[in-house]
Amino acid sequence: MIGRLILIVIALILVGALVYTGLWQVAVLFVWQHPMLSWLPILTVIVVGQLLRLGRALSGGNLPQAAGSDAQGAAEPALGPMGEPIGVGELAIAEAGPAAGERSAAPRGTGRRVAIALGSGLLVFLVGLYFTVISPPAVGLDDIDYELVQALPERTQPRLLPRVAVRDDPAFADAEEIHLARDPAGGELMWTGEWQPSWLTGPSSGVAVKSLDDLVSESEIFRGGFDESVSAFGPGTLKWEAKLRHPFSRTQYPVLIPTGEREAIAVAPYVGYRGFPFRTPYLKGVLVYHQDGTIEDLSPDEAAERPELAQTGRIIPETVAREQAEAIAASDEVDGEIVDGEGNRQPFLTAIDSERTVWMTVINEPGQAGRVSAVVLADSSTGETDVWRAPEDAGLVSTREVIDEARALPLRWSERRCCDSDGHSYTVTLREVVEPRLAFKDGRPYYMVTVVPTSELAIGREVEYTLLIDALSGEQISRFAHVEGGPVEDARLERFFRPDR
Repeated sequence: MIGRLILIVIALILVGALVYTGLWQVAVLFVWQHPMLSWLPILTVIVVGQLLRLGRALSGGNLPQAAGSDAQGAAEPALGPMGEPIGVGELAIAEAGPAAGERSAAPRGTGRRVAIALGSGLLVFLVGLYFTVISPPAVGLDDIDYELVQALPERTQPRLLPRVAVRDDPAFADAEEIHLARDPAGGELMWTGEWQPSWLTGPSSGVAVKSLDDLVSESEIFRGGFDESVSAFGPGTLKWEAKLRHPFSRTQYPVLIPTGEREAIAVAPYVGYRGFPFRTPYLKGVLVYHQDGTIEDLSPDEAAERPELAQTGRIIPETVAREQAEAIAASDEVDGEIVDGEGNRQPFLTAIDSERTVWMTVINEPGQAGRVSAVVLADSSTGETDVWRAPEDAGLVSTREVIDEARALPLRWSERRCCDSDGHSYTVTLREVVEPRLAFKDGRPYYMVTVVPTSELAIGREVEYTLLIDALSGEQISRFAHVEGGPVEDARLERFFRPDR
């Protein structure tokens, strides 16, 4: 009795933990998003098994003899093996089947039916696995509002500070997530993160902010916190309410935007999945979280009509922009592929001017030596998308070439170490190449690509080198050694794009 009670208590604790942390939604989303890998194979086994059983019955294999079909035979007494009459008790024993301890033979064909049913379910599962992992279906081009354009932007705000570079800033040390948002006052992109949050429930102290194109200045802290931290779990928090309100949707990371000296909001789009049996994501709505815990649940159109939300540049989530870029890359018009560096994947949020922010994705031609096939610019507030097709005589070098050039630097990228718990030597990665991103200055495109150390290499800064490469010719314009040169190299990179600084 005590043991059973302990098991019940443990089960209740586990259920409570799953509900409290929101992990229950992982299973709900998986079943909803991937029917071919969850309930559809099981349903196939049941349906195929029943159809086979019904077919065998209709073919006469399992049909019982109808009662009363032979009245004369029914009136005759039952006879034993030697022709002697069987009494009522003996008849009951005979009809009961074999004696106890004897193994009754399974009906003929049962094993075959089971094998066919299980094989059908396994086939459905394997097809789902192929189209989920190996060759996922892309978003249909008919669902994308895009048009072909002839020119790339004249200028963009340069992405000098990659995401990993913000991690070594003390103001962002406790931030669970760091993301880009447009400054409502100046209109430029900035990195934001929660300052001094509570991990379970409780208030946060403010929002940490650092400019995207300023490597020299220190970060700024807006001391306008939330009554319940944006990153917290528990009743009343944003993540808790998002899962309860939309269990079949995936809420994207909340992005913090300071809207005043002590005021801030968090914007969190949520993605739904449509189509059957292979679902594709689409923007379903936008949650706006206020400092007092109030949550506004808006449709995409309602959010886009709110100027203060459209100005943030965070209505269209990165997930949807990536899916659409992959669909464009796979189309017959473009026929290309997206090549990412380590860590942060494309698309990259990019400010074209003070009014327009886009998700920028570079699509390469297939093959190792391919150049850029297209550049996708998806407006991050409205979803309207421009696709620039590279002319045959004026293409850009590919992101793959930029990554390879950075990896060609004479650096130790990995090393062998000794020894693990079994006494064997092992290889660790010391450096990675991240964020090959485009920036435009005076109508000319440039690539920046960053070399960063991993946790296996302690060198004092999160960014070690930045390579600046002419995107038209592939020529390396300059290399910035941020560890060796320190703030001097940081300022030199800034001045290339912003001579006034």
